[in-house]
Amino acid sequence: MSVAKFLNRSLERVGKDAARVCTLKPVEPEHQTIHLSSGENFVGRSRVTGIRDNKCSKRQLQLQVDLKLCGVNLKVMGVNPCGVNGVMIMQHSECELKHGDLIEIVYGRHPFEVVFNPPPTDGQEDLHSSSPTPSTAAKIERWDSAANGKLVIFTSAGVTASSKVAGYDMDGTIIKTKSGYVFPKNTEDWQIIFPEVSEKLRSLHKEGFKICFFTNQGGIAKGKVKLDDFKVKIKQIVAKLGVPVQVFIAIGDGYYRKPLPGMWEHLKEEMNEGVEIQKDRSFFVGDAAGRPETGKGPTKQRKDHSLADRLFATNIGLSFYTPEVHFLGRRVEQWNKPDFDPTCVQDQVGLFDPDDISFESHPNEMIIMVGLPGSGKSHVCNVFFQSRGYKIVNADTLGNVQKCLSACQGYLESGYSCVVDNTNVDAASRKKFLSIASGLKVPCRCLVMNLSVAHVKHNIAFRELTGANHSKISDMVFNTMKKKYQEPVLDEGFQSIHRVNFKPKFASEQEKKLYKMYLVEK
Repeated sequence: MSVAKFLNRSLERVGKDAARVCTLKPVEPEHQTIHLSSGENFVGRSRVTGIRDNKCSKRQLQLQVDLKLCGVNLKVMGVNPCGVNGVMIMQHSECELKHGDLIEIVYGRHPFEVVFNPPPTDGQEDLHSSSPTPSTAAKIERWDSAANGKLVIFTSAGVTASSKVAGYDMDGTIIKTKSGYVFPKNTEDWQIIFPEVSEKLRSLHKEGFKICFFTNQGGIAKGKVKLDDFKVKIKQIVAKLGVPVQVFIAIGDGYYRKPLPGMWEHLKEEMNEGVEIQKDRSFFVGDAAGRPETGKGPTKQRKDHSLADRLFATNIGLSFYTPEVHFLGRRVEQWNKPDFDPTCVQDQVGLFDPDDISFESHPNEMIIMVGLPGSGKSHVCNVFFQSRGYKIVNADTLGNVQKCLSACQGYLESGYSCVVDNTNVDAASRKKFLSIASGLKVPCRCLVMNLSVAHVKHNIAFRELTGANHSKISDMVFNTMKKKYQEPVLDEGFQSIHRVNFKPKFASEQEKKLYKMYLVEK
């Protein structure tokens, strides 16, 4: 290209930038076009905008317009959130807008399209947006599976990869039962949950979002629902919605079941054609949000069955909304936080407070561990007592309690110290071992694992995921032990009782990352 031609093109571009205007084009007829100047603008309730809604502040939005780069920096100033391409943006939050973006001045209300005239050139769009070019839409539907069938994926015709993902749970979020029961009677017992659902999904698809459903379907693994029947149901739901959808179905327990991130990670790594997903422009909607029971009589709302959807969004780093907030524009609801927050767990520094317990003056003694399954008793025994010469006794290794009693008797008579690594949750089970120590005039101390029930359940989920050498604990067995639990007291015959503040020790950074996720649904 000659120097003259380059200068002419540069002058043409400067001229276009100088003459360019930016407007918010109304989607609804009652609103007026809003003209934005270069630099700072405030938009809200006024005669100029035609918005008279009391939920909209007079200075609802601050818009910083760059005519050269065809970009707008948005900051929410009002109390109520706004919406950008279907995503809720809360007060004091900021995001970037480009030509063609859809903005709702108040979330779910007063929609406008961002328009630059003349529109940006390809180069200007590249400067403002890092979004990859959308891929070619899938021409035919297809089914895929992963992890030996633990994950099944349906991709309907028309699905395209995108950097923006609109994620949804399915039952209680996209559909509900016709029967009114919590769980469907059969694969025909469903209907779209709100009239607004189809329109919302079609709008998001038009704005470039990839629509994805992430659903737990444990009933398939248990044989209560046939996979082939469920596949027919999925295709019927997608056809009813009239929008391309990719559906991820977690069959049974494990890493692919929400709130664990397996389904999302498979989408990122295998099912989005290499297009990087922008988390700040994506979101997840679900009904398992930890909301308490509210209202009475006809207005009564049941409490949510779990926190699985909200915790799934937390684990994968997406904004979360309930169906009522997302589809109906209702206020954000109250919810109950989980009893245990794994992100607050500290790495192992020491298993005991050194001022609390010592071992040098106890050459021959019995230690009785007390704690529910998963509380870390075996971990303490393996990393602390074994190196000090204590003999570890537990029913999992020996087969039953009677063999444990015999082993303790033999070790103590031979001058060894021993540790009883059973749950020992009630006084009756502890008494059998205390009797042996008392008969041999050997002191017995008690170590109680100082963990909440929620923390223990987290540990059980973690060791099952990491393949630790432990038998699976059913909910029935765990709840029975929890019910039997009796706090140890000195009157049982203990010389002293100590509480152990368990801190995990990780074999790798990957294990550490997994442990600090939410692993259980409630």
